[in-house]
Amino acid sequence: MATGPLEGLRVIDLTGDIGRFATKLLAESGASVVRIGSGSPGPAMAASDASARGGLLDWWYDGGKAPLALDLGSEEGRQAYRRLAERADLIVESEPPGALAEHGIDYQDLSAENPRLVQVSITPFGRTGPRAGWQTSDLVAAAMGGVLSLSGLPDQPINPWGRQAYNFGGMVTAISALAALRAARREGVGQHVDVSMHEAVCTTIEQMLFQYWFDDVLPYPKVAQRQGSLHWIGAYQVVPARSGWEMITPTPNAVGLMTWMVEEGFEPAIELAAKPMAELVGRLSTVMDVVAGFAKTMDAGTLFHGAQDRHIAFGEVQTVVQVATNPQHRFRGFFRPVEWHGSEVVLPGPIARFHTTPAPTPTPPAEPAGLDALLAEWGSESRRLVLDDGPIDKPLTGLRVLDLSHVLAGPTCTRFLGDLGADVVKFQTVERATTVNDPNHPYFYTWNRSKRVVTLNMKHERSTEVMRKMIERSDVLIENFSAGVLDRWGLSYEEVSSWNPRIVYVTMSGCGHEGPWSRLVTYAPTIHALCGLTYLSNPPGRGDLGPGFSLNDVAAGLAAAFSVLAALDERDHSGVGQHVDISQMETGGYLIGPALLDYLSNGREAHPIGNRDPFGQLVPNDTYLTADGEWLAVSCRDDADWARFVAATGIEADGTLGRLEVRRERIDEVDRLVAGWAGAVAAEEGQKRLQEAGVPAGRIQHTGDLMADPQLVARDLWRTFDHPNFGSRPHDRYPAIWSRTSLEPYRRAAAYAGEHNFEVYPELLDIDEAAVAEAMSEGLFA
Repeated sequence: MATGPLEGLRVIDLTGDIGRFATKLLAESGASVVRIGSGSPGPAMAASDASARGGLLDWWYDGGKAPLALDLGSEEGRQAYRRLAERADLIVESEPPGALAEHGIDYQDLSAENPRLVQVSITPFGRTGPRAGWQTSDLVAAAMGGVLSLSGLPDQPINPWGRQAYNFGGMVTAISALAALRAARREGVGQHVDVSMHEAVCTTIEQMLFQYWFDDVLPYPKVAQRQGSLHWIGAYQVVPARSGWEMITPTPNAVGLMTWMVEEGFEPAIELAAKPMAELVGRLSTVMDVVAGFAKTMDAGTLFHGAQDRHIAFGEVQTVVQVATNPQHRFRGFFRPVEWHGSEVVLPGPIARFHTTPAPTPTPPAEPAGLDALLAEWGSESRRLVLDDGPIDKPLTGLRVLDLSHVLAGPTCTRFLGDLGADVVKFQTVERATTVNDPNHPYFYTWNRSKRVVTLNMKHERSTEVMRKMIERSDVLIENFSAGVLDRWGLSYEEVSSWNPRIVYVTMSGCGHEGPWSRLVTYAPTIHALCGLTYLSNPPGRGDLGPGFSLNDVAAGLAAAFSVLAALDERDHSGVGQHVDISQMETGGYLIGPALLDYLSNGREAHPIGNRDPFGQLVPNDTYLTADGEWLAVSCRDDADWARFVAATGIEADGTLGRLEVRRERIDEVDRLVAGWAGAVAAEEGQKRLQEAGVPAGRIQHTGDLMADPQLVARDLWRTFDHPNFGSRPHDRYPAIWSRTSLEPYRRAAAYAGEHNFEVYPELLDIDEAAVAEAMSEGLFA
């Protein structure tokens, strides 16, 4: 029976909607999670027996958890919580700042009885700072965190579908939890980690920060803009096909694309095809216009397969039904039936494949259990291995990660691991250190800090020998090449694990390493199209927008960082590493998991609805143009929020709108009322008035706003590097504050490929600097 890599980890889940995703990841990886918190149930399940266990969101977030009803407002409930905390390894909570301390059950109160306890708090803006008490929703978090400054059209902000801000905050929470637990096992003492979802969102947006920080270097606007589906470099865009929509790009085979268009007799391409490649690069917008015209000559599916056959990274914009019947997902068993004796319920997952310790079979939301029964199941002694190595500098000090990744997905993972203290050794070649992989590019500066960079030419006959020695002294190897590349280099998992059985080997290809789509060439915009995220992130009737940045690349990187730490946790017990396989297309499917669950289990297909809550729990939930020409996001999570909104704004609203079901039926009327009020106030004033009333509201902030955001400034999010190439430049810190372990100082990104050759190779290969210089001259370290 599959148990997952975190078997034996004892977790208290005291989260609402903002934190449920974090504890879902832990439960899905085998942890024993006792759920005390509650969240929005979502729409009712279609089958009565499934509906009796909970709503759609309960099935998505809370399967595999053990619910426990506790009233923390009573002394009896608090005493029961203390008893549970005495045996827990980890508490994940999202209570308002100060609430647990008032009850005498915050981390400081509990750690005296359980010194190794780790508590991770995820709150909208962090536990400290002038906005610590502000309210949020997924939409408001996206507005204030900068997502909506990039996603949508200039005159219509569109939030990526679902709960993506909550998902990102949840992944940062889960990563922080496992890192803190690892430190606790090594030092014998736990700590508190304060995760701000606001920080988690604004520090994980691909291009937003570096465009602002490097406007003197880059040919792009200082403030990144909403520009529909057009990627910030201009080489990816969703356009209409003859039927459906297609994500088009000339990469990575522009010559093949030109040849194909000419072969099809598409006249506008004939002139372009005769031009040298250097000229085509300089006329990228013209190339994209011609390819967009070509797309209208074929159906989206035909276009997609034709392009992929020629190694061109097109992606058909797929609906939920198409994703649910995707042959690659079916081949890899991505859709898993829930194990119970009721109606069929099927959900996507897991977020990562642990080959040795696979995720447990999904189970339904459980019936509430009693405290004594849960304590008996946990036992009196923790089953977590205690290492007691003594004091360490950072949570992941002592771990070595070999980073063979590039662009964004893999580098996101390794930046997080490096920030947390792992020794990340990033491999490059001078030949491939170009564009965003060039240390002279602001992209590299942003996503490759906290790493040592070396060069190694894998075409050299001695490269495998070098890699073997490095692998024998390392804990993790991670790569995001296309399936099969590492096998051709002699670095398959089977070979690598024979050199070092303790290695955790992470692959993060586009569609997974086996199956009919395993050889697809993909980038984040391709994956967005194929996984359903592009289609759903649109106004009604459209399918050509999607997220305004490489959301899925960052999500896959965060999923990989979590999975690395889970696999290392399991290795500490078994002594053996394992292969962790992440399909970036499955990551995207997981991000829209509730939509796939709803279709596969209830037969209900989700379609684009703009910013309105797809689960019908928040009404209103949209962005509204204000009197000063800005945009204000407003959400009412429940009837109490609506009453506070009416009181704060003074609008004349029908009293029956005080009930959610009525607001849901009359949503157009509700939006008109809110829009009328918002249009008469400045965004800053509207935000202030509603937040003072306890209503989630926030204006859409761009990078300049974020750099001056009083909450981020008070929590010292922005720091400065002195970089040899760029001079003094800002950077962000890790998006959480640690009570006992400092993550300072951060290592600046390398200034050139191979900057650390003379540091890393003597240390790990036991050779002197002369030998390093010789290997560089021979083309080995090149």
